[in-house]
Amino acid sequence: MNRARVLATTIISQLVLLLLASGGVAAAEEELWEAAGEPDRMVTAADTAVSPDDERQVESLEQKGGSLGYNFVVRDGFGGRALEYGFLHSSRSGGLFYRHLEKDTNLELEGFFLNEHDYHGDLLLDYRGDYRLHLRTESLFHNLDRELLFTDEFNVGTSLYTPRQLDSSADYGVSFVQESADFRYRLHNYPLHVNLGYWRHLKEGTIQQRFADTSFAGTPNTLYATARGVDRQTQEGRLGVDAHLGPLDVIYDFRVRTFKDSIPTPVANFVARPETAGGPQQHNEDPDSRFISHTVKLHSSLSGGLVGSGSYSIEERENLSRLSDTRGIRHATVHLQNAAGDLVYTPSKEYTAALKYRRQELDNGSRGPLTSLHFVNLEQPRPPVDSTKDLVSATFSYRPSGQLSLVGEYRAEFLKRDHVSEFPSQTSWLLPESSDTRMGSLALYYRPLKGLRMNANYSYTATDHPSYGSSFEKRHEGRFLTSYTLSNRWGATANVLVRRESNDEIQRFLVDFPPDPLDPLIHTAYPLISRDRRSENANLGAWFAPCARLTLGANYAYLQSRVDQPVLFTSFVPGSEAASQFFSRSHVYGMNASYALDEKLDLSLMLQQVRSSSAFAPQSTVFGVDGDTAGIRELSSQQSVISLLSARGEYRFTRVLSSSLEYSVRDYNEENAASSLYNGTVHMILAGVAASW
Repeated sequence: MNRARVLATTIISQLVLLLLASGGVAAAEEELWEAAGEPDRMVTAADTAVSPDDERQVESLEQKGGSLGYNFVVRDGFGGRALEYGFLHSSRSGGLFYRHLEKDTNLELEGFFLNEHDYHGDLLLDYRGDYRLHLRTESLFHNLDRELLFTDEFNVGTSLYTPRQLDSSADYGVSFVQESADFRYRLHNYPLHVNLGYWRHLKEGTIQQRFADTSFAGTPNTLYATARGVDRQTQEGRLGVDAHLGPLDVIYDFRVRTFKDSIPTPVANFVARPETAGGPQQHNEDPDSRFISHTVKLHSSLSGGLVGSGSYSIEERENLSRLSDTRGIRHATVHLQNAAGDLVYTPSKEYTAALKYRRQELDNGSRGPLTSLHFVNLEQPRPPVDSTKDLVSATFSYRPSGQLSLVGEYRAEFLKRDHVSEFPSQTSWLLPESSDTRMGSLALYYRPLKGLRMNANYSYTATDHPSYGSSFEKRHEGRFLTSYTLSNRWGATANVLVRRESNDEIQRFLVDFPPDPLDPLIHTAYPLISRDRRSENANLGAWFAPCARLTLGANYAYLQSRVDQPVLFTSFVPGSEAASQFFSRSHVYGMNASYALDEKLDLSLMLQQVRSSSAFAPQSTVFGVDGDTAGIRELSSQQSVISLLSARGEYRFTRVLSSSLEYSVRDYNEENAASSLYNGTVHMILAGVAASW
């Protein structure tokens, strides 16, 4: 009874207002339907004569409408993975749109509100092309997991590790809000535009913060999990000017972007140790920052056979850390310079050649010493990596006929770094000084029959010095895509992607502790290991319209990735290497149907299921006194099933008034007991009424 009263007060009253607003239009429309039609008047030559004022007479167009409804949400269990992006609470909903188009003025307004964390709105205003204003806002809610720490204390040698789970009742999730405003002014009959823009990204909610107070050489050692509020805002302002100066177009763009965390940095009490002082200490800061850039672009006329363009930008990123117990971080800057040049030549409709060049220079500048109140002997961090990257690409396309096109591309990237070395050091980073990557690809586009399209692509990439252990030395990639449509009666698509990556020169080092704790660590090179990664993705889809009112569709997707690589389970004990494999596999099944019973009733149904599995599977290996790989596969294994059913119906009472009812159920089921706490089901019913005229 109480639920019925709430429904009546929150929905029915608003639906009645919408019905009354649209009732007059609907009644007038019914009268027009019932009135006897007059015979069409014969068109004469005078009616088709062109008047001198016809050019200025443009018929205006006006459309408007809105909707009101309620979104019922019922969840069983966790619900955050069943509906990862969505607010798990019932709410009122509604939308509106308004369009007014004239010769000199265009106004478009559109928006929809599902709940306080899920909505969007858009406003576009244009006056004769001289003034153009675009406003947009949108929001989305993301449900997050609550990770569980280990439950029992354990010892590693003489060190005791203790968990502290301080978020037993927390419900995690964040909302993402984006807002933008863009204004363009054209100096009427002159080829000059002034562009102003503003963009804001807001992130609010609660996340889980995990951190540790450990020394790895004594007791106590504590791992924490606690709730942390989120209130982060990024704002950007833009000013741009572009002008057409004879054979060249000139563009200037200026941007300022700031990031601010409105919640104070977390503080926790840490244990005093020989190398650190105890007491309250800030940790896990998200530092404020500022970004400034200037960009100048030039390009020739886009209609000629030879088109050239170039750009140059200079950027500065500044760290605005608010740490009070650490000095030397605030106002640290990073300078970037980017240059680009393009040249495109089209001698005829059959041939096109393009040459592109890109260059980026990253300079971290000189930085002062780092000091902290909590370290007895603070070791200075390594200087950041400075780098220079050059990219050159050449593309050639040949189109012998309207049905066949061939495109070949060669790309070379040259990367150089400073403050790096081939051996671990306290003053440099373990990265190659230079890394050259070359890629060649060939693509074919073919339309042998009407309605049939085919696309095939193969590329090969090689790198002489891969940067990281997960980077590839050689990569082969092949793609094939085809689609066919026959007279709007049926169609099918197929897409296949196969990728192979390998790296036979992965370097690892073992670490030995020196006799004196103040001396640097001792590193010993480990024999090179290899890594192979394979991935296969395939997608098949088909649709069929047996009659004019019915459309059926089905699709299937298969995604697989596998990595084979020896893993060092510890860098301190020789012989801890174990051949390992990580794999992930997904099957996606889908079916959908839509049926128009008559001109007033539309029905639709959609079914989807995703079956995924993954695991990290090292070979059984025993190393050291207490080390082995037993049980790792079982702990990391996941077998999940995600199911979705959605049914929708829409009934149009008149051309003005309609109603809709949509039901959906989403279910997440994890078969591994260790992850079963995320299992849950979410039911949603969205009922509403809409009017447009």
